[in-house]
Amino acid sequence: MPRFRFIRLCTCLALSLSLSYCASGGGSGSGGAGQGGSSAGGSASGGTSAVSSTGGTTSKSSGGASGAGGTQSAGGTQAAGGTQAVGGASSAGGTSSAGGTKGTGGFSSPGGSAGAASTGGVTSAGGTSSAGGVSSAGGVRTDSSGVALAKPGDSTSTSKAYLNLGDMRLLCNRWGSDAKGCNQTQLKVSANSDKTIGYDFNRGSCDSTHGHPDYPEIEFGVAPFGAGSSDLTSPAFSSTTLLPIQLKSLTSASVNFDSFNSTYQKAGYYDTNFEFWISKENPLTSANPGVYAEIIIFLDWDNVRESSTGWPCQNLGNVGSYKLCHQSDTWGSGWRFFNFELNGQQKNFSGKGDVKAILDYIRGKYSGFTDTMWLTRIEVGTEVDDNTQGTAKINNLTFEINGTSKSIELGQ
Repeated sequence: MPRFRFIRLCTCLALSLSLSYCASGGGSGSGGAGQGGSSAGGSASGGTSAVSSTGGTTSKSSGGASGAGGTQSAGGTQAAGGTQAVGGASSAGGTSSAGGTKGTGGFSSPGGSAGAASTGGVTSAGGTSSAGGVSSAGGVRTDSSGVALAKPGDSTSTSKAYLNLGDMRLLCNRWGSDAKGCNQTQLKVSANSDKTIGYDFNRGSCDSTHGHPDYPEIEFGVAPFGAGSSDLTSPAFSSTTLLPIQLKSLTSASVNFDSFNSTYQKAGYYDTNFEFWISKENPLTSANPGVYAEIIIFLDWDNVRESSTGWPCQNLGNVGSYKLCHQSDTWGSGWRFFNFELNGQQKNFSGKGDVKAILDYIRGKYSGFTDTMWLTRIEVGTEVDDNTQGTAKINNLTFEINGTSKSIELGQ
């Protein structure tokens, strides 16, 4: 036995020092940088890649790591006693993720418009993320484009940009103004300081046909058009794992409103609504899913719509608190269209919109729907047309699918 170890062993025995010192072998780990290491489970449904911590992100444990006997475990977690996992996350013991994960670029629309980007990066404990682009415990939740949860005070006025609200997103959707070149339109979506969400809008004279409104909205799910469609105004990945869902698997679907309150300085041509979409195939896996139906329910609307020169309700039937006012089998680019109105419009609406009950009513009255079709998304928003200025604020929204509910989430 080398002399210095013999002396040290005797000293430990004589003085009864801690066993941890003796077992350390006299060495302290340098910490070792765990580099590379893409996030486990890093694909969202439908093939969209989730954010990973590759690209130079370094996970480094502070103060060094020494296990019993100096052993390092590969791919594991640093326990609260000092064993370092190579390239991994750590528990108690003070590991920090240097640099974290940065969501860059948000999403791009088919026309090349850049979406919202997550700036400054997101620092997570250990730099790992779970499936769907959500960072692990102790980190910051991001979506599949790397966009972090919106915080109170966040807003955007960028066309097609959005705020991440957890399982839903708040879209700055000015598709009508973009299509008609209405550059004077002002639209901003916000997560407010009081933890409500909402939007401000001001649109002048632009489209006398009223065929191209803007639609600031909350989206739950994914558009039915397919990833390559020019109709997309939001990301081609779903905001939630609950949608899309095949109709044969759907037992319940609803949206619950906690005060959807609208005020208008100019009430030209508008409606507040919730709507949902049906496609023939899953838009996350099919390039051409085949949009089958758009079902929209008006909660409030301008007076011109019900006039003889507007778009008066045809009273085609009733389900719950809603009456079916219009129906077409050749709407938009050829899909079916169903328009309901709330019996007794409300500028401040609270209550439940039973999506499944409305869908069941339509399927019972109109043939053509099949169990193999898909419910792709539910939306809540305001169609803003010419000469309309105002504000909308929502305290909370809760979307429910098959008994599982998701409400608005905001970051800290």
